[in-house]
Amino acid sequence: MPGVITAQREVSVLPDPELLIREARRRRRRRWSFIAGIVAVVVCVTAAIIGLSGGHVATHRPPQRLAPSPPVSPSSAPSGTVQPQRPGSLAVGSNGHLYMADDLSNQILERLPNGTFEVVAGNGTTGFSGDGGAATNAELNHPAGVTFGPDGTLYIADEMNGRIRAVSTAGIITTVAGNGHQIGWVPDGTPALEASLSPAAMTFGPDGLMYVAAQSEVLRLNADGTFTRVLGENSNQYEGVYGIGGPAVDASADDANGLAFDAAGNLYVAGFANKSILMVDPEGVLHQIGSAYPRGTSGLVTAPDGSVLAMGELSVDRLTPQGIQTVIAFPGTNAVSYLGITGFSPDGIAVAADGSLYLDTYYGNGFADESALVAMNISSPQSPSLLWNSNQK
Repeated sequence: MPGVITAQREVSVLPDPELLIREARRRRRRRWSFIAGIVAVVVCVTAAIIGLSGGHVATHRPPQRLAPSPPVSPSSAPSGTVQPQRPGSLAVGSNGHLYMADDLSNQILERLPNGTFEVVAGNGTTGFSGDGGAATNAELNHPAGVTFGPDGTLYIADEMNGRIRAVSTAGIITTVAGNGHQIGWVPDGTPALEASLSPAAMTFGPDGLMYVAAQSEVLRLNADGTFTRVLGENSNQYEGVYGIGGPAVDASADDANGLAFDAAGNLYVAGFANKSILMVDPEGVLHQIGSAYPRGTSGLVTAPDGSVLAMGELSVDRLTPQGIQTVIAFPGTNAVSYLGITGFSPDGIAVAADGSLYLDTYYGNGFADESALVAMNISSPQSPSLLWNSNQK
Protein backbone atom coordinates (compact mmCIF):
# COMPACT_ATOMS: atom_id res chain seq x y z
CA MET A 1 0.00 0.00 0.00
CA PRO A 2 1.21 3.55 -0.67
CA GLY A 3 2.08 5.77 2.23
CA VAL A 4 3.01 9.29 3.12
CA ILE A 5 6.47 10.40 2.10
CA THR A 6 7.60 13.19 4.35
CA ALA A 7 10.89 14.01 2.67
CA GLN A 8 10.88 16.85 0.17
CA ARG A 9 11.88 15.68 -3.28
CA GLU A 10 13.74 17.95 -5.63
CA VAL A 11 12.22 18.42 -9.03
CA SER A 12 13.74 19.50 -12.27
CA VAL A 13 12.51 22.64 -13.90
CA LEU A 14 13.14 20.98 -17.24
CA PRO A 15 10.66 18.46 -18.64
CA ASP A 16 11.69 14.87 -19.12
CA PRO A 17 12.89 14.50 -22.75
CA GLU A 18 11.09 11.17 -23.11
CA LEU A 19 7.83 12.76 -22.01
CA LEU A 20 8.28 15.57 -24.50
CA ILE A 21 8.82 13.08 -27.31
CA ARG A 22 5.84 10.99 -26.26
CA GLU A 23 3.54 13.99 -25.90
CA ALA A 24 4.66 15.87 -29.00
CA ARG A 25 2.15 13.89 -31.07
CA ARG A 26 -0.66 14.65 -28.63
CA ARG A 27 -0.43 18.42 -28.28
CA ARG A 28 -3.72 19.99 -29.09
CA ARG A 29 -2.38 23.34 -30.22
CA ARG A 30 0.36 24.42 -32.57
CA ARG A 31 1.39 27.82 -33.71
CA TRP A 32 -1.50 29.95 -34.95
CA SER A 33 -0.11 29.98 -38.47
CA PHE A 34 -0.08 26.19 -38.53
CA ILE A 35 -3.64 26.06 -37.26
CA ALA A 36 -4.77 28.51 -39.89
CA GLY A 37 -3.26 26.31 -42.57
CA ILE A 38 -4.97 23.20 -41.26
CA VAL A 39 -8.31 25.00 -41.00
CA ALA A 40 -7.99 26.08 -44.60
CA VAL A 41 -7.31 22.50 -45.72
CA VAL A 42 -10.23 21.15 -43.69
CA VAL A 43 -12.59 23.74 -45.19
CA CYS A 44 -11.56 22.76 -48.69
CA VAL A 45 -11.86 19.03 -48.04
CA THR A 46 -15.20 19.45 -46.29
CA ALA A 47 -16.55 21.47 -49.19
CA ALA A 48 -15.52 18.70 -51.56
CA ILE A 49 -17.13 16.01 -49.42
CA ILE A 50 -20.34 17.98 -49.14
CA GLY A 51 -20.46 18.26 -52.91
CA LEU A 52 -20.03 14.51 -53.30
CA SER A 53 -22.50 13.57 -50.58
CA GLY A 54 -25.31 15.89 -51.53
CA GLY A 55 -24.71 18.18 -48.60
CA HIS A 56 -25.03 15.65 -45.77
CA VAL A 57 -21.86 15.46 -43.66
CA ALA A 58 -21.60 14.44 -40.02
CA THR A 59 -19.30 16.82 -38.15
CA HIS A 60 -17.71 15.71 -34.89
CA ARG A 61 -14.36 16.47 -33.29
CA PRO A 62 -13.30 13.35 -31.39
CA PRO A 63 -12.12 13.71 -27.80
CA GLN A 64 -8.38 13.61 -27.25
CA ARG A 65 -8.66 10.36 -25.27
CA LEU A 66 -9.98 7.32 -27.10
CA ALA A 67 -12.54 4.91 -25.74
CA PRO A 68 -11.61 1.22 -25.45
CA SER A 69 -14.99 0.15 -26.85
CA PRO A 70 -18.29 1.68 -28.03
CA PRO A 71 -20.45 2.69 -25.05
CA VAL A 72 -24.10 2.42 -24.18
CA SER A 73 -25.30 5.80 -22.95
CA PRO A 74 -25.98 5.89 -19.19
CA SER A 75 -29.08 7.97 -19.92
CA SER A 76 -30.61 4.94 -21.66
CA ALA A 77 -29.98 2.63 -18.71
CA PRO A 78 -32.86 1.66 -16.39
CA SER A 79 -33.43 3.94 -13.40
CA GLY A 80 -30.88 3.34 -10.66
CA THR A 81 -28.39 1.54 -12.94
CA VAL A 82 -26.46 4.51 -14.35
CA GLN A 83 -22.74 3.73 -14.35
CA PRO A 84 -19.69 5.80 -15.27
CA GLN A 85 -18.10 4.90 -18.59
CA ARG A 86 -14.94 6.98 -18.64
CA PRO A 87 -14.62 8.82 -15.30
CA GLY A 88 -12.60 12.02 -15.47
CA SER A 89 -12.62 15.31 -13.58
CA LEU A 90 -14.11 15.28 -10.08
CA ALA A 91 -15.63 17.85 -7.72
CA VAL A 92 -17.30 17.76 -4.30
CA GLY A 93 -20.50 19.72 -3.81
CA SER A 94 -21.65 21.59 -0.70
CA ASN A 95 -23.88 18.59 0.02
CA GLY A 96 -20.74 16.46 0.36
CA HIS A 97 -21.61 14.40 -2.71
CA LEU A 98 -19.05 13.57 -5.37
CA TYR A 99 -19.61 14.75 -8.95
CA MET A 100 -17.87 13.35 -12.00
CA ALA A 101 -17.39 14.46 -15.59
CA ASP A 102 -17.75 11.49 -17.95
CA ASP A 103 -16.38 12.62 -21.30
CA LEU A 104 -17.39 9.41 -23.08
CA SER A 105 -21.09 9.61 -22.26
CA ASN A 106 -20.97 13.44 -22.34
CA GLN A 107 -22.64 13.61 -18.94
CA ILE A 108 -22.03 14.80 -15.40
CA LEU A 109 -22.82 12.20 -12.76
CA GLU A 110 -23.48 12.56 -9.04
CA ARG A 111 -22.54 9.76 -6.66
CA LEU A 112 -25.31 9.36 -4.11
CA PRO A 113 -24.73 8.27 -0.47
CA ASN A 114 -25.99 4.76 -1.27
CA GLY A 115 -23.22 4.32 -3.86
CA THR A 116 -25.36 4.66 -6.97
CA PHE A 117 -24.92 7.31 -9.67
CA GLU A 118 -27.40 9.83 -11.01
CA VAL A 119 -27.17 12.05 -14.10
CA VAL A 120 -27.22 15.77 -13.27
CA ALA A 121 -26.30 17.15 -16.71
CA GLY A 122 -26.18 15.80 -20.25
CA ASN A 123 -28.60 13.54 -22.09
CA GLY A 124 -25.87 11.29 -23.47
CA THR A 125 -25.95 12.80 -26.97
CA THR A 126 -22.92 14.63 -28.31
CA GLY A 127 -23.77 18.19 -29.27
CA PHE A 128 -24.77 21.59 -27.96
CA SER A 129 -28.31 22.32 -26.84
CA GLY A 130 -30.55 22.78 -23.82
CA ASP A 131 -29.71 26.23 -22.46
CA GLY A 132 -32.55 27.56 -20.34
CA GLY A 133 -33.96 24.11 -19.63
CA ALA A 134 -33.27 21.10 -17.46
CA ALA A 135 -29.59 20.20 -17.46
CA THR A 136 -30.43 16.52 -17.85
CA ASN A 137 -31.99 17.27 -21.24
CA ALA A 138 -29.00 19.27 -22.53
CA GLU A 139 -26.31 18.14 -24.94
CA LEU A 140 -22.64 18.37 -23.95
CA ASN A 141 -19.51 17.70 -25.98
CA HIS A 142 -16.53 16.25 -24.10
CA PRO A 143 -16.97 17.82 -20.64
CA ALA A 144 -13.60 18.46 -19.01
CA GLY A 145 -13.12 20.22 -15.66
CA VAL A 146 -16.01 20.65 -13.22
CA THR A 147 -16.14 22.88 -10.16
CA PHE A 148 -18.63 24.49 -7.80
CA GLY A 149 -19.08 28.21 -7.25
CA PRO A 150 -19.56 29.83 -3.83
CA ASP A 151 -23.35 29.81 -4.33
CA GLY A 152 -23.51 26.09 -5.16
CA THR A 153 -23.69 26.48 -8.93
CA LEU A 154 -22.01 23.64 -10.83
CA TYR A 155 -19.73 24.84 -13.63
CA ILE A 156 -18.74 22.59 -16.53
CA ALA A 157 -15.92 23.14 -19.02
CA ASP A 158 -17.85 22.04 -22.11
CA GLU A 159 -14.56 21.77 -23.92
CA MET A 160 -15.43 20.72 -27.45
CA ASN A 161 -18.34 23.16 -27.50
CA GLY A 162 -15.97 25.99 -26.62
CA ARG A 163 -18.15 27.07 -23.72
CA ILE A 164 -18.49 27.10 -19.94
CA ARG A 165 -21.91 25.87 -18.85
CA ALA A 166 -23.52 26.51 -15.47
CA VAL A 167 -26.06 24.28 -13.73
CA SER A 168 -28.06 26.12 -11.07
CA THR A 169 -29.15 24.55 -7.80
CA ALA A 170 -32.57 24.21 -9.47
CA GLY A 171 -31.03 22.07 -12.24
CA ILE A 172 -31.26 24.64 -15.05
CA ILE A 173 -28.33 24.88 -17.47
CA THR A 174 -27.05 28.04 -19.16
CA THR A 175 -23.90 29.17 -20.97
CA VAL A 176 -21.85 31.72 -19.01
CA ALA A 177 -18.80 32.01 -21.29
CA GLY A 178 -17.68 31.09 -24.78
CA ASN A 179 -19.07 31.71 -28.26
CA GLY A 180 -18.55 28.17 -29.52
CA HIS A 181 -15.34 28.92 -31.44
CA GLN A 182 -12.41 27.17 -29.77
CA ILE A 183 -9.54 28.70 -31.72
CA GLY A 184 -8.77 32.28 -30.83
CA TRP A 185 -7.29 34.74 -28.38
CA VAL A 186 -9.28 36.52 -25.67
CA PRO A 187 -8.23 40.17 -25.35
CA ASP A 188 -8.78 41.93 -22.04
CA GLY A 189 -12.28 43.32 -21.74
CA THR A 190 -13.88 40.72 -24.01
CA PRO A 191 -17.46 39.94 -22.89
CA ALA A 192 -17.52 36.35 -21.69
CA LEU A 193 -20.17 35.22 -24.16
CA GLU A 194 -18.17 36.66 -27.07
CA ALA A 195 -14.90 34.91 -26.17
CA SER A 196 -13.37 32.22 -28.36
CA LEU A 197 -11.89 29.75 -25.93
CA SER A 198 -11.32 26.06 -25.28
CA PRO A 199 -11.89 25.73 -21.53
CA ALA A 200 -10.21 22.83 -19.73
CA ALA A 201 -10.65 23.72 -16.04
CA MET A 202 -12.00 26.39 -13.71
CA THR A 203 -11.43 27.42 -10.12
CA PHE A 204 -12.55 30.22 -7.84
CA GLY A 205 -10.05 32.62 -6.32
CA PRO A 206 -9.90 34.37 -2.94
CA ASP A 207 -11.69 37.27 -4.66
CA GLY A 208 -14.70 35.04 -5.35
CA LEU A 209 -14.16 35.26 -9.11
CA MET A 210 -13.84 32.41 -11.57
CA TYR A 211 -10.47 31.67 -13.20
CA VAL A 212 -10.36 29.66 -16.41
CA ALA A 213 -7.57 27.51 -17.87
CA ALA A 214 -7.98 28.01 -21.60
CA GLN A 215 -4.78 26.43 -22.96
CA SER A 216 -2.77 29.38 -24.26
CA GLU A 217 -3.99 31.68 -21.49
CA VAL A 218 -5.48 31.75 -18.02
CA LEU A 219 -8.39 34.15 -17.69
CA ARG A 220 -10.30 35.82 -14.86
CA LEU A 221 -14.05 36.30 -15.29
CA ASN A 222 -14.73 39.70 -13.78
CA ALA A 223 -17.87 40.77 -11.95
CA ASP A 224 -18.90 42.87 -14.99
CA GLY A 225 -18.94 39.76 -17.20
CA THR A 226 -15.70 40.45 -19.07
CA PHE A 227 -12.45 38.51 -19.18
CA THR A 228 -9.00 39.66 -18.03
CA ARG A 229 -5.86 37.67 -18.79
CA VAL A 230 -3.68 36.68 -15.82
CA LEU A 231 -1.27 34.32 -17.62
CA GLY A 232 -0.22 33.85 -21.22
CA GLU A 233 0.79 36.07 -24.10
CA ASN A 234 -0.17 36.14 -27.75
CA SER A 235 2.97 35.75 -29.84
CA ASN A 236 4.74 33.25 -32.05
CA GLN A 237 6.46 31.77 -28.99
CA TYR A 238 3.50 29.47 -28.45
CA GLU A 239 5.40 26.34 -27.45
CA GLY A 240 7.78 25.98 -24.54
CA VAL A 241 8.01 27.52 -21.09
CA TYR A 242 9.31 31.08 -21.00
CA GLY A 243 8.87 34.28 -19.02
CA ILE A 244 9.74 32.73 -15.65
CA GLY A 245 10.53 35.45 -13.10
CA GLY A 246 8.67 38.13 -15.04
CA PRO A 247 5.06 39.29 -15.42
CA ALA A 248 2.77 36.34 -16.01
CA VAL A 249 0.92 38.26 -18.74
CA ASP A 250 4.16 38.27 -20.76
CA ALA A 251 4.87 34.56 -20.30
CA SER A 252 3.85 31.14 -21.53
CA ALA A 253 0.79 29.38 -20.09
CA ASP A 254 2.18 26.06 -21.41
CA ASP A 255 -1.23 24.85 -22.61
CA ALA A 256 -2.84 25.32 -19.19
CA ASN A 257 -5.38 22.64 -18.21
CA GLY A 258 -5.46 22.75 -14.39
CA LEU A 259 -5.82 25.50 -11.75
CA ALA A 260 -5.92 25.88 -7.95
CA PHE A 261 -5.21 28.60 -5.39
CA ASP A 262 -3.40 28.10 -2.09
CA ALA A 263 -4.21 29.94 1.13
CA ALA A 264 -1.60 32.62 0.39
CA GLY A 265 -3.29 33.56 -2.90
CA ASN A 266 -0.76 31.88 -5.19
CA LEU A 267 -2.36 30.50 -8.36
CA TYR A 268 -0.92 27.13 -9.46
CA VAL A 269 -1.22 26.13 -13.10
CA ALA A 270 -0.70 22.71 -14.67
CA GLY A 271 0.84 23.02 -18.14
CA PHE A 272 -0.09 20.17 -20.44
CA ALA A 273 2.45 20.80 -23.21
CA ASN A 274 5.67 20.51 -21.20
CA LYS A 275 4.23 19.02 -17.99
CA SER A 276 5.23 22.13 -16.04
CA ILE A 277 3.81 23.28 -12.73
CA LEU A 278 3.68 27.07 -12.85
CA MET A 279 2.74 29.51 -10.10
CA VAL A 280 1.48 33.08 -10.42
CA ASP A 281 2.08 34.92 -7.15
CA PRO A 282 -0.26 37.64 -5.85
CA GLU A 283 1.95 40.28 -7.50
CA GLY A 284 1.44 38.66 -10.90
CA VAL A 285 4.97 37.24 -11.23
CA LEU A 286 5.35 33.80 -12.82
CA HIS A 287 7.39 31.01 -11.19
CA GLN A 288 8.06 27.42 -12.19
CA ILE A 289 8.21 25.07 -9.23
CA GLY A 290 8.76 21.79 -11.05
CA SER A 291 7.03 19.31 -13.32
CA ALA A 292 4.22 16.80 -13.02
CA TYR A 293 2.20 14.67 -15.39
CA PRO A 294 -1.54 14.76 -14.69
CA ARG A 295 -3.36 12.27 -16.90
CA GLY A 296 -6.49 14.38 -17.24
CA THR A 297 -7.72 17.95 -17.07
CA SER A 298 -8.41 19.79 -13.83
CA GLY A 299 -5.58 17.93 -12.08
CA LEU A 300 -5.06 20.47 -9.27
CA VAL A 301 -7.21 20.97 -6.18
CA THR A 302 -7.05 23.01 -2.98
CA ALA A 303 -6.84 20.94 0.20
CA PRO A 304 -8.65 21.88 3.44
CA ASP A 305 -5.37 23.13 4.96
CA GLY A 306 -4.98 25.63 2.11
CA SER A 307 -2.23 23.75 0.28
CA VAL A 308 -2.60 22.52 -3.30
CA LEU A 309 -2.62 18.88 -4.35
CA ALA A 310 -1.60 17.83 -7.84
CA MET A 311 -2.52 14.67 -9.68
CA GLY A 312 0.56 12.99 -11.15
CA GLU A 313 0.75 10.12 -13.57
CA LEU A 314 1.32 7.62 -10.75
CA SER A 315 1.15 9.86 -7.70
CA VAL A 316 -0.57 12.60 -5.76
CA ASP A 317 1.76 15.49 -4.95
CA ARG A 318 1.59 18.49 -2.65
CA LEU A 319 2.59 21.84 -4.19
CA THR A 320 4.19 24.73 -2.34
CA PRO A 321 6.25 27.71 -3.54
CA GLN A 322 9.31 25.71 -2.48
CA GLY A 323 8.61 22.70 -4.70
CA ILE A 324 6.73 19.42 -5.02
CA GLN A 325 6.34 16.69 -2.41
CA THR A 326 4.91 13.25 -3.16
CA VAL A 327 2.28 12.20 -0.63
CA ILE A 328 0.85 9.13 -2.39
CA ALA A 329 2.72 6.87 -4.81
CA PHE A 330 0.93 4.21 -6.85
CA PRO A 331 2.60 0.88 -7.69
CA GLY A 332 3.03 1.34 -11.45
CA THR A 333 1.87 -0.59 -14.47
CA ASN A 334 3.80 -3.81 -13.95
CA ALA A 335 3.81 -3.95 -10.18
CA VAL A 336 1.30 -5.28 -7.68
CA SER A 337 -2.27 -4.14 -8.02
CA TYR A 338 -3.77 -1.21 -6.11
CA LEU A 339 -7.10 -2.28 -4.59
CA GLY A 340 -7.27 -4.96 -7.26
CA ILE A 341 -6.54 -2.56 -10.13
CA THR A 342 -3.35 -3.05 -12.09
CA GLY A 343 -1.80 0.18 -13.27
CA PHE A 344 -3.93 2.59 -11.27
CA SER A 345 -3.25 6.05 -12.72
CA PRO A 346 -5.52 8.89 -11.56
CA ASP A 347 -7.60 10.80 -14.11
CA GLY A 348 -9.59 12.89 -11.64
CA ILE A 349 -8.97 14.35 -8.19
CA ALA A 350 -11.22 16.04 -5.64
CA VAL A 351 -11.06 16.73 -1.92
CA ALA A 352 -13.84 17.36 0.60
CA ALA A 353 -13.83 19.74 3.55
CA ASP A 354 -13.29 16.81 5.95
CA GLY A 355 -10.08 15.77 4.17
CA SER A 356 -11.62 12.96 2.14
CA LEU A 357 -9.64 12.58 -1.07
CA TYR A 358 -11.22 11.07 -4.17
CA LEU A 359 -9.44 9.72 -7.25
CA ASP A 360 -10.65 7.90 -10.33
CA THR A 361 -9.09 5.98 -13.17
CA TYR A 362 -10.46 4.42 -16.34
CA TYR A 363 -9.75 1.43 -18.49
CA GLY A 364 -8.06 2.58 -21.67
CA ASN A 365 -6.00 5.44 -20.24
CA GLY A 366 -2.80 3.60 -21.09
CA PHE A 367 -2.33 2.13 -17.61
CA ALA A 368 -5.37 0.88 -15.73
CA ASP A 369 -6.91 -2.50 -16.50
CA GLU A 370 -10.35 -1.31 -15.35
CA SER A 371 -12.21 1.85 -14.38
CA ALA A 372 -12.53 2.67 -10.70
CA LEU A 373 -13.22 5.29 -8.05
CA VAL A 374 -11.31 5.26 -4.76
CA ALA A 375 -11.37 7.29 -1.57
CA MET A 376 -9.03 7.89 1.34
CA ASN A 377 -8.25 10.61 3.85
CA ILE A 378 -5.34 12.93 3.23
CA SER A 379 -4.08 12.24 6.75
CA SER A 380 -4.13 8.46 6.18
CA PRO A 381 -3.63 7.73 2.46
CA GLN A 382 -2.28 4.29 3.32
CA SER A 383 -5.89 3.17 4.03
CA PRO A 384 -7.79 3.64 0.77
CA SER A 385 -11.18 2.17 -0.04
CA LEU A 386 -12.65 1.13 -3.36
CA LEU A 387 -15.97 2.95 -3.95
CA TRP A 388 -16.75 1.62 -7.42
CA ASN A 389 -15.15 -0.33 -10.22
CA SER A 390 -16.33 -1.21 -13.71
CA ASN A 391 -16.27 -4.95 -13.03
CA GLN A 392 -18.55 -4.87 -10.01
CA LYS A 393 -22.00 -6.40 -10.38
